[in-house]
Amino acid sequence: MGPPSVGILGVPDAKLGSVWRFAFPLFVNKSKSTVRITSVRLAGVPAGAQVEGYPLYSMKDTNGYVLDSEEEDKNIPGSRDMTSMPNYVGKPIVIRSHQDSGDYYFMVTVKIVGRIKKHLGDCRVNYTQGSTTYTQKVFCEYALDMK
Repeated sequence: MGPPSVGILGVPDAKLGSVWRFAFPLFVNKSKSTVRITSVRLAGVPAGAQVEGYPLYSMKDTNGYVLDSEEEDKNIPGSRDMTSMPNYVGKPIVIRSHQDSGDYYFMVTVKIVGRIKKHLGDCRVNYTQGSTTYTQKVFCEYALDMK
């Protein structure tokens, strides 16, 4: 498994008390058998950042792959109110051999509760292949830089 591309998502002027959502990379199954993504998590969460959940969204509901979203932006024209989107967490993403994760993608919801001095990252993906459970590290980096 692996993401089709990598990069850093984030904002240069994050504010205390704000809540952000960042997309996990889309997943690609490079193996010869079907995998089921069961959950994701960030292993690298610095002081000042509080993870509030890992929602699972459908691109059909969100009108595409939303890379990031701030809850305070939900009333700005063109932004998407992710709090009103259906959350499919608990539903495994089934990825057939040599396919990608298709319509579904995970996000991490992070609240800024203090001064953040480091980027968030170290994404972990939990999945099953056959009867075996695996955890795989995938590159991700989310910047909540504070002035």
